[in-house]
Amino acid sequence: MLERYHQYSEQMLSQLKNGIFITVKDRKGRVNTMTIAWGHIGIIWGKPVFIAYIRYSRFTYDLLREAEDFTINVPKSGTLKEALKIAGTKSGRDIDKFEEAPITKQRARTVKSPIIKECPLNYECKIIYTQSQEPALISSDIKERFYKNHDTHIMFYGEIMDVYHMEDDK
Repeated sequence: MLERYHQYSEQMLSQLKNGIFITVKDRKGRVNTMTIAWGHIGIIWGKPVFIAYIRYSRFTYDLLREAEDFTINVPKSGTLKEALKIAGTKSGRDIDKFEEAPITKQRARTVKSPIIKECPLNYECKIIYTQSQEPALISSDIKERFYKNHDTHIMFYGEIMDVYHMEDDK
């Protein structure tokens, strides 16, 4: 699994700045996806980990705090632009993004949260730690640019349980 983790890291990080999806299914069965452009991968506690930054105000945060896992779904470069826009600007509290975007939920291999069928690269992550940002420790220039409304992030650390590229499985 670590070999695949390294194999796909560059592709995922390259697309991250343009937007990727985080998808979650909570213990109540509610499912949502959201566009993220902040996150990173690394090795922590000897485990491959994806860390997602989610604002407290997001519906995705509500689901993640009631979930065991999440998936990271990476579109092919230049594709799914409208779906990324919808998932990043509309709330799952108000709409079903899978219908509005439209994108398709598909069963993941190892976790309860689904993947997005239209995304060839997928990371399946088990939540192993959460961490709040400490606003007092954020530099003033970053606060001014990103946190004018004091809506900071919580970081969800997901141990990468599986990573795969759908086109490689054909």
